[in-house]
Amino acid sequence: MSVWLELCLYALGTLGHVAVCVTALNRVQGTIAEHAVERLFKKAVTLWAIVGLCLPFLEMWQSSKARTPWQIVAGQLVDVWGYYTLATAWLVMTAVRRLAQVWIDRCPNVWQMLESRLVCVESEVGVAFEDYSTRPFWFSLAGNQIGELEVNKKEIVNSALPVGLDGLKITHFSDLHITGTVPKAYFEWLCQEIQQLNSDIIFLTGDFVDNPEKLAWLVDLVSDLQAEHGNYFVLGNHDVRFGQERRLRECLTDAGWIDLGGKFVQLQIGEHELLLAGNELPWIGQAPDCHPGEHAYSICAVHTPDLLRWGKSQQYDLMLAGHAHGGQIRIPWIGPVVCPSVHGVRYASGVFQAGKTVMHVSRGISGLQPIRLRCRPELTQLILRRSAENEATAN
Repeated sequence: MSVWLELCLYALGTLGHVAVCVTALNRVQGTIAEHAVERLFKKAVTLWAIVGLCLPFLEMWQSSKARTPWQIVAGQLVDVWGYYTLATAWLVMTAVRRLAQVWIDRCPNVWQMLESRLVCVESEVGVAFEDYSTRPFWFSLAGNQIGELEVNKKEIVNSALPVGLDGLKITHFSDLHITGTVPKAYFEWLCQEIQQLNSDIIFLTGDFVDNPEKLAWLVDLVSDLQAEHGNYFVLGNHDVRFGQERRLRECLTDAGWIDLGGKFVQLQIGEHELLLAGNELPWIGQAPDCHPGEHAYSICAVHTPDLLRWGKSQQYDLMLAGHAHGGQIRIPWIGPVVCPSVHGVRYASGVFQAGKTVMHVSRGISGLQPIRLRCRPELTQLILRRSAENEATAN
């Protein structure tokens, strides 16, 4: 076997090991509700990632034969079975499954992009991040898009949408992750952008503040937002990490927002009843006790997109989620790699359909780690529309 072939097989085996560790990390972040336990498991995954990379070198030192690490890994892929054989098989399976998911999850019949506007917030607000004495390394990182914002308008099509709700506009944003790293001017400008969308309903789907000392920033943001049919929120996993759940709810409700965590409300819009519900599982409380199928149209705000199957079983028409941040880092031709979900990167961002349920997953506004590579922050207005088939039948 040539040295070049051995090096290629070594690279393949190493990528397989990385795939195993990333899969474990995604599942840990997506399934463990208790933050302390999650951190423990994440440390275990990190330790195994390091050990796995060192294994070929350890075996080289212990072997009586003179072999290089790439010969050891290549041997497991060609001659004998070993850990790297299984890791490479997992890499191949993951790649094939991901390609299948991309194909299966296409649902162009239920949504379309109407408008997408890119804004560099730094130039828009006229405030240079360099003026902040605490300006972190992240804003100097080449390609980091944390200081940008993509404002999207998307049309969601539903054949069962009542005529009285046709054209209803919903603003959906998520994952503010206010720490103080991203200047307050960014969030002030965000507030103006949300108001300019002039939506009928506003939804904020969790993970608001990571620095309790910056809670006032959130209050200033939400206090200025108004929508004709109300502002609604659910909390996320970061919102309970510092024992601030109760305080957050009080601040938001005092500002006029409606708490949907484990609850539901019924709106009367014209002649039609609109059900709005919220589910903060697996971190907080319980699922709302309501019956979406009995209403003209139903919307459920959640934090994690992992609740899509639950939403499908409950027959919600629309679900709004965040949590995944679009992966934050997207590799060319590959897409996101790390995503806190039991489904890996499948529901990192975008529009998905399961049965009658359509789910919109926002890429979010920020993150605890303020880095965005090929994955801009997102603010979205969803416009509900009846399908052409429905209109033809009605006429």
